[in-house]
Amino acid sequence: MKTLVLSDIHANIVALETIWAQEGDADLILCTGDLVDYGPFPREVLDWVRAHNVICTQGNHDLWTVMNFQEGRTLSSVAEAECAWVHYTVEHLTADDIGFLAGLPTATTVDLDGQPHGLTHLYNGYEEIVSLHAFSEFNDTTFADGSLARLILGHTHRQSIRYLSNDHLWINPGSTSYRRKDDPDQTAHYATIVDGSIQLHRLAYDLRPLRAALETIHLKESEMRVARHFWGAR
Repeated sequence: MKTLVLSDIHANIVALETIWAQEGDADLILCTGDLVDYGPFPREVLDWVRAHNVICTQGNHDLWTVMNFQEGRTLSSVAEAECAWVHYTVEHLTADDIGFLAGLPTATTVDLDGQPHGLTHLYNGYEEIVSLHAFSEFNDTTFADGSLARLILGHTHRQSIRYLSNDHLWINPGSTSYRRKDDPDQTAHYATIVDGSIQLHRLAYDLRPLRAALETIHLKESEMRVARHFWGAR
């Protein structure tokens, strides 16, 4: 069995479709969340996720989008100096899209090749789980089955596999869309699990559609600067 593991897509359909062109033989797709916000194609990503029956948990940006929708905060309703990616995202989604995001679980358990895996977006802010004790405590408070030996997390955008014992580990597939500011890499990050074996991947993709989209979007400069850093020419 082959499982494709994604996280932090952030409305980047270009990277997502490039990954699928490479990994389209996957039997199952998982995503830890942050499907939308900070990217130009939120509706396209949600359509793709639903069409491919992706098992998702809710990310903080997904929840932030829901909250702004409920408050009626769109590009046309906020001051020009306040316009952010979340307002762009809200303006490009339907009530059904928002309902989908609102209904995503914060955590779930998925059986992969007879091994249960806990799937959730984040541990504690941008911290990572660095001890078996913290791993066990997080298990107990997050998942109905507190004895899980494998967790899949996102949020930090830092791709990694961390073993805390011979049997206990957590995986972060990295962000499909972008890195943190200290990492200049512009590839799409993801992971695969094939018959229990975990592999981390980085895939170059065409950034030109994202750059073209940015030319048509007008947000406050701090928000635009983030996107130009991640997708602009080096």
